[in-house]
Amino acid sequence: MAGKHKNSKISAAGSHGGNAIKQSMGSRIFDVFNICLFILLAIVILFPFWNIIAISLTGNAEYMASSFILFPKKPTLEAYKYIFSTALFIRAFGVTFLITITGTALSVLVTSMLAYGLKKPNLHGYKFFMIYLLITMFFSGGLIPTYYNITKTLHLSNNILALILPGAVNVFNFVIMRSFFVQLPDSLEEAARIDGANEYTILFRIIYPLSIPMLATIAMFVAVGLWNSWFSAQLYMRDENWYPLQLIIRNYIVRNSKPADMQLMEGLRDAAGNRLYLNETGIKMACAVVSTIPMLLIYPFIQKYFESGVTIGAVKGGCVFSVDCKATAFQ
Repeated sequence: MAGKHKNSKISAAGSHGGNAIKQSMGSRIFDVFNICLFILLAIVILFPFWNIIAISLTGNAEYMASSFILFPKKPTLEAYKYIFSTALFIRAFGVTFLITITGTALSVLVTSMLAYGLKKPNLHGYKFFMIYLLITMFFSGGLIPTYYNITKTLHLSNNILALILPGAVNVFNFVIMRSFFVQLPDSLEEAARIDGANEYTILFRIIYPLSIPMLATIAMFVAVGLWNSWFSAQLYMRDENWYPLQLIIRNYIVRNSKPADMQLMEGLRDAAGNRLYLNETGIKMACAVVSTIPMLLIYPFIQKYFESGVTIGAVKGGCVFSVDCKATAFQ
C-alpha cells in the first residue's frame, strides 16, 4: 500500500509538473547576475548616445549653466535648424549617399563575380590569382603608392571616383563570398548548363538568389564603411562642394572649421532684432546625431532582409536537390 501511495504521488507530480526542469539555486543566481551585467553594459553603452542627443537639444543659456545634461529643461531644435539651413551640409548628405550606394553596389558586384570565378580550381591561372589576392590581404603597398596611382596614373584627383574605386575589391569579403559559393552544390550549375544557361545566367539568376543573406551582410559592412569614411576625401578632394558629410563634420568638430555658409549664419537675429547665440557644442552634437541616424534606420530593414533571404535560400536550397527543380531554377 505504501509503495502504491508513493507511486501515485510521483505520477501526480509528473502530471502537474510536465517536463519542467527545476533550476538549482546556483543556476538562478547565475541568471540574475547575467541579467544585471547586461543591463549595466547597455546603460554604459547607451549613456554617451543619450548625452549627445540631450546636448543637441539644449539651448545655449542652459548649456552654459551646466555642461552635464541628461534631460533638457527647455528642449530646442535650434541646432538642427542651423545645420539643415546650410546648403553645403545638405549637399554633403547627397554626396555621401551617392558614394555609399554606388560604392556598395560596385563592391558587392565586382567582389562576388571575382569570388564566383575563383571558386573553380580548374580555372586557368587559379593559383596565381589566389596567391596574388591573399598577399594583398596581408601586405599593402602603403599610402604613397596608392596616392600616386590615383592622382598621377588614373588622374582622379578631385574626382568622386577616387572615393569609390580603391575599395571596389575587398579581399576579406572575397574570401567570405568564395567560401559561401564553394558550399553550393555543383550539380545545380551542371543542370543549368544542360538547359543552356551561361555563366552570367547561373550567377545572376541562381547563385545570387541563394546567396542573399551573405550578400546582404557584406553590403551592410561595406555601406557602413563608406558612410563613415572621411580620410580618402581629405586626400583626394579639393572642392568643398564634393566633400562627404563625415569630412565636413570632422573638420567642424576636430578643427572647429565651419563651412562658409555656416559662418554667414552666425549673425542670425530673432523677431525682436536680438542676436541669437547658438550652442556651439549642441551644433556639433546635432551633426553627430544626424550623421548616425541613416545607418540606424537601415538596420531594421536589413534585419528583415536577412530573414527573407534566409527563407528564400532555404526554400530554393531544398528544391535544388531535385532534378526537376534544378532544371527550372533559372527560368
